[in-house]
Amino acid sequence: MNYKTSIADNVTEKEISEKLGISLSTVKRSVSRLKNNKNLIDKVISNNVIAEGSYKTYNKYHVAKCNEDFFYIYNSFFNDDMNIAKASERIKIKNFLLKLKAICKKETNKYISESPYLDGLNKAELSKKLGIIDTKTLNKYLEMAANAGQIKYITNGLLVLNKSIIPDFKKDDTDTRIYHIIYDWCIDNGVVPPDRNDEITVMADGSIRRRNSLLVEIVGKLGYMKDEEIRSLLTNRRTSEEITLEYIAKVLNINNKKKEEIEYSVILD
Repeated sequence: MNYKTSIADNVTEKEISEKLGISLSTVKRSVSRLKNNKNLIDKVISNNVIAEGSYKTYNKYHVAKCNEDFFYIYNSFFNDDMNIAKASERIKIKNFLLKLKAICKKETNKYISESPYLDGLNKAELSKKLGIIDTKTLNKYLEMAANAGQIKYITNGLLVLNKSIIPDFKKDDTDTRIYHIIYDWCIDNGVVPPDRNDEITVMADGSIRRRNSLLVEIVGKLGYMKDEEIRSLLTNRRTSEEITLEYIAKVLNINNKKKEEIEYSVILD
């Protein structure tokens, strides 16, 4: 679907089958169930078109307004060959990545084990969360995904590297632009990217308000710069394999004291 309109337009069940690597019969059964689930799909509008001498049914899916438990991916994800030659293996890894993303720390591409094993990934815990009972199968997926450059082992867990899987939310504003330049630079340079960590408030009318004073300060320094200038600056000043927004603010000489932390001198006449 288009994340701005929440509509998946002019899609055939065959196209869904091919893009997701799911059998056509499974797609047809799933679509039938989706039509009856108003929590997921508001409505489905079918349009029959004669193409190549036969009727084709294109559907327009109006996806229900998402709650907080969702994530974004670019459509490029479905066309990415991921440097995996066999289509069957590629489909398995894509499904694995989407399942992994679903259990990542909120608004990140990081899966962190709740009970780390020797400061590393707890595979038994991950296997249970993903519903992959066979340890050999999990190890195979992890190895294939790592070799294809789709995941990276980090402290206590895993980082999803595929850029078509968006770490946080997506919005057309300067804060988001700067954060994603930093994020993409980190992925390209083998650096564990910073969490965005917005302060999120649900307003009385149901709208969402986001605040991130640290990111605003960073944008104040970098907002006027071109993408490549920012990337070059990060390359020249980075000294760590894992960075935070606080680290970036420090190398940019940003003093991010909160107002209540600032000491004031008062002179009385």
